[in-house]
Amino acid sequence: MKKKKRKANIPPACAAALLSAIILVSCTTINRLGEFDLQGHTLAVQMRLPPEPEMDVHYYFDFSTPFTAVLSVGGNIAKAANAERVQTLMRQALQVVDVPGMVRDESYTTCLSFLEAQEGKDTDTADYLLDFNVHKWGVHASSWTSAVSLRMKLTASIFSSGEKTIVWRRDIEVDQTATPAMFGLSSTLGTFVTSAALASLSEEDLQNGFDQLARDTALEISRTLQNDLYEARYGD
Repeated sequence: MKKKKRKANIPPACAAALLSAIILVSCTTINRLGEFDLQGHTLAVQMRLPPEPEMDVHYYFDFSTPFTAVLSVGGNIAKAANAERVQTLMRQALQVVDVPGMVRDESYTTCLSFLEAQEGKDTDTADYLLDFNVHKWGVHASSWTSAVSLRMKLTASIFSSGEKTIVWRRDIEVDQTATPAMFGLSSTLGTFVTSAALASLSEEDLQNGFDQLARDTALEISRTLQNDLYEARYGD
């Protein structure tokens, strides 16, 4: 239902993102929220089948000179074995932790509240549909001693009934850095977690850590959506 733009009675979300997360929002958008009022209307949610998580975790060999090659070969073999073990455990943990599902649920709750819409149980009969399309996601670490982060690239859209009109659409990328506290590690390790640090953890510890990392990622995407929806609907 079309509407005239009205003044917001909800304060804008904090514009500054947490230092531990990097959020990229595309400049290309479809924005017709100024023409539609979702208040009191039903809003359903769906997420298209997401891809399998990517394990972009790297380690390197130091063969810059014959001397360093001889000194490092043993350590590099051990490092490679540990890296392979950690990647396997990370992948297993992400099979248990439903990261895309957390993003869907957290963002949906935020949108319902912010837009003052009603929960729609059926995607076919709801007045509007919030659609998530995850293009890629997974764990990234550029080296054995660099920060481990959870990355996700997705498109979020709101359609009118029957997907006839695109009311709003945004492409979002998030890069959420893992912290020691998420994995029950000492804060003396610094502000981020490395693959080397995760090598000492059990599968259960990794699952718990990635569960918290996923929740923080979902929260950051939700905050980004809230900020973007506010600007789209009430910004000049």
